[in-house]
Amino acid sequence: MIESCQACNGTRTEPFFRMNSIPISSCVLTDTKDEAAAFGRGDLELAVCHDCGFIQNQLFQSEFVDYTMPYEESQAFSPRFLAFQHELVSHLVEAYSLAGKTIFEVGAGKGAFLEMICRAANATGVGIDPAADAGRVSDDLDITLIREFFDSSRTDLTGALIVCRHTLEHISPVGDFVENVVESARRTADSVTFFELPDTERILAEGAFWDIYYEHCSYFTPTSLSYLFRSRGFEILQLEKAFDDQYLLLEAAVGSIDDSIDREQVAHIVSGCRAFGEGARREVDRWRDLVDNSVAWDQTVVVWGAGSKAVGFLSALERDSQIAAAVDVNPFKQGSFLPGSAHEIVSPESLSDLKPDLVIVMNPIYTAEIGKSLADLGLYPRLEALGASA
Repeated sequence: MIESCQACNGTRTEPFFRMNSIPISSCVLTDTKDEAAAFGRGDLELAVCHDCGFIQNQLFQSEFVDYTMPYEESQAFSPRFLAFQHELVSHLVEAYSLAGKTIFEVGAGKGAFLEMICRAANATGVGIDPAADAGRVSDDLDITLIREFFDSSRTDLTGALIVCRHTLEHISPVGDFVENVVESARRTADSVTFFELPDTERILAEGAFWDIYYEHCSYFTPTSLSYLFRSRGFEILQLEKAFDDQYLLLEAAVGSIDDSIDREQVAHIVSGCRAFGEGARREVDRWRDLVDNSVAWDQTVVVWGAGSKAVGFLSALERDSQIAAAVDVNPFKQGSFLPGSAHEIVSPESLSDLKPDLVIVMNPIYTAEIGKSLADLGLYPRLEALGASA
C-alpha cells in the first residue's frame, strides 16, 4: 500500500472510494473474447491528501500494468476531437513561436499529436513511449519515436516545447516525474512545458465512476496540479479547463520553487471526495435501472466509445450480458475485445444489423456527432450519455 502522498510526501491521506477486481488496463486490445475475459484485475482505493489535495490509488502496483502491450489510445478519428486538437496546436505554435524548432513529447503514444504539431510548425519531433509505433507516423516529417519509458536516464531529451498529454494520471511517483521534466526543460533556453490530463473536479461533482480506472493512479484538480508543478520549480504560465471542462491544460516554464497552497481549496477537494462515493453509487444504480428496464422491454443496448470510459462503466455496471456490443469509430480497435467485460468492438456500420434501441454514449461531447452517424445509417435509437452535461 502507498501510504504517503506521491505529490507532497505528506502522510495525512484519507481513503474515500474503493473498487475491487477491476481490469488493470483499459486501453489494451485483446484478440479474443476469452483473453479479454481473463484479463488481469486489481483493487483500487482512492485516497485524498489533506495537505495538497492530490488523489491517488494507494493500492496501485506499477508492476501489474504493462505499457509495452499493444494498446490503442487515439481519438483522432472523431471530427469533434480533431477540431479540439487543431485549435490547441494552433495556440501552442503561435503563442510560443515553435516554427522550425524541436518538440519533445513524453508519452507520445502512436505519435498522432506530435505529427500534427510538427506539421503545423514545420518542426522536428522527438517522442518517447514504451508502446511507440513509428509505423503510424508519416515519413515525410522529421520525427523520431523512442520505444522506452521516460525517466531520470532520459532527461537528455528536450525541446522548445515539451508536451505530455494524458500520461501524468498513469504515473504514481508524480513528484519524481515532474522533477525529471524540469530537468529536461532546463536543457533548452526558454523551453515551455505543456501538460493535458483529466480534470478530477468534474469527476467528483458528477459521481463519474466511469472515469476511475486502475491504471489511472493519480488524479488532479487545478489546485493540486498547480501545487505539484510550482513545488518542483515550474512557473505556471496558464492553467485552464477545456474540452467541455473534461481536461486540464497547463502551460509552464522553468522558474523558482513555490510550495504555497490555498488551504481553503484543499478543504473543498476533501469535501468533494467524501461526497463522491454516495454520488457514484447513485449513478451506478441509475444506469443499472436504465439497462434493466430496456432489456425487460426486449430492447437492444450498445455502448458507443470503446475506450477507458467503457471499461470503467461496464466494470462497475456488472451488466455484461445485457449489452450487445461496444461501438467505436477507430478502425484500429474494431474486431478486438474490451478487457474485463469482453465485449467485441464493432464499427458503426455494424449497427445496421444490430439495430440498437438504446445507445449509451460514453462521452457526452460526442453525442451530436454520434447522432448524425446513426442517422446516416438510417437509425434513430434513443441516445443516453454519461455525465451531467449530457
